This record gives sequence, structure tokens and C-alpha cells, in this order.
Amino acid sequence: MQQLKTFARAAAFWSLWVVCVLMILPTLLSVPGEATPAQLNLYVAVLFSVICYPVVLPVLTLIERFAVRRGAQAALVAVRVALWGSFLGVLTVLAMLGMAFHAHDVEQARPVVIRNDGVASALSGAVMRRDTTALDRLIAGGAGVDHLIQPYNQTPAMLAANHGYWSVTLFLLERGASPDRPDDLDNSIRSLADSRLPTPRSGADVVALARVRARLRVAGPPGKGATPPPAR
Repeated sequence: MQQLKTFARAAAFWSLWVVCVLMILPTLLSVPGEATPAQLNLYVAVLFSVICYPVVLPVLTLIERFAVRRGAQAALVAVRVALWGSFLGVLTVLAMLGMAFHAHDVEQARPVVIRNDGVASALSGAVMRRDTTALDRLIAGGAGVDHLIQPYNQTPAMLAANHGYWSVTLFLLERGASPDRPDDLDNSIRSLADSRLPTPRSGADVVALARVRARLRVAGPPGKGATPPPAR
């Protein structure tokens, strides 16, 4: 039984030694370019592991044999702790590398439309809650102010206008939303603002709709220059 344990330990240690030796050249040739601090730290840890472990393992193995022959129990314990510590440390680093590759592959395998769905869902949810604070946070975080929302490829401002939330539409227009981008039904904020529907949901939306109409009159029709506001 003891011989089996010794063989299993040696097989584990030297198998990892072979893996590290085979990884030295690919690691040296894979210097990260624009990497995050976490990616850079992982690269350094992998590089240190695959270079040092092939050197450390033979040295510690020789010291262990020497300690066994001399009967130096204290030195033997210290060497075996160092052997297991280096083995587990390198194994942990390589496991972290594997998880990083897996996470990257999973992210790349996700269709773009699925990644976009998360943004679209957040934007549509904020519109339907009339939560302009959440909208501001999403836009500041990189969500496009005209990010298209299914099923009709509506922008958030269009979605708000279609539900009569003109205060939200005005909020998004002030942050650069396009008033003339049509959805799949060929409606736009401009066309909805010129029609009687949808009805504003509140007094604030009535005021906002009037401001949207005034804003669009000043901006002028699509493709035209701005027209001056009416004289007072």
C-alpha cells in the first residue's frame, strides 16, 4: 500500500512537471497586450509556475532522498511540505488559467443578440417603470441611448412614446435620442408627437409632449436645418 502511495505521488508530481515543461514556450509567446491587472497577474503567476516548478521539483526530490538516507526527519518533513506546497500552488494557478479560458470561451460563444438582450431588457424595464435615474445610469454605463428593443426595433424613447410616457421620451431626447429613427412599423417619435395617439398618461406627460413638439419644431424636419422658434 505504501508503495502504491509513493508511486501515485511521484506520478502526480512528475506529470505536472511534464505539463509545465510543455507550457513554457507557449506561455513565453503569449505575452498579453492590453490586459487588465487581473489578466496580467494571472499571466505572471503562470509564467513563474511553469518556469520554476520544473527546476524546483528535481532539486526537492534529490534533497528528499538525501534526507531519507541520513534519517534527518525534520529536513524530510520540511522538504515534503515544500513538495506538496509547490505542487498544489502550481495546480491552483493552472486551474485558474483554465477557468479564465473557459469564461472567455463562454462569453465569446454567446450570440451578440443574447448579450444585447440584457441591455435591452434593462432599458425597457427602466422605461416601463419611468425610472429616469436607472436610464441615466445605464446610458452612463455604456448603453446606447438608441439601443433597439424587440419586437419592433424601437428605441427606448420610442417605447416610452408608444406608452404615453412623454416625460421619459423628453428625458431621452435631451440625452441625444434620435426623434426620426423609425421602428419596424415605420413610426418615429416625430410621427407620434404629430398624431393624437398615444394619449399622455399624466399632467407631466402632457407638458412633456408640448415640449417635445416645440423641440422638434426648432430642430426642423429630418434632413433639414433648424427653423427658428416662433416670435413672442
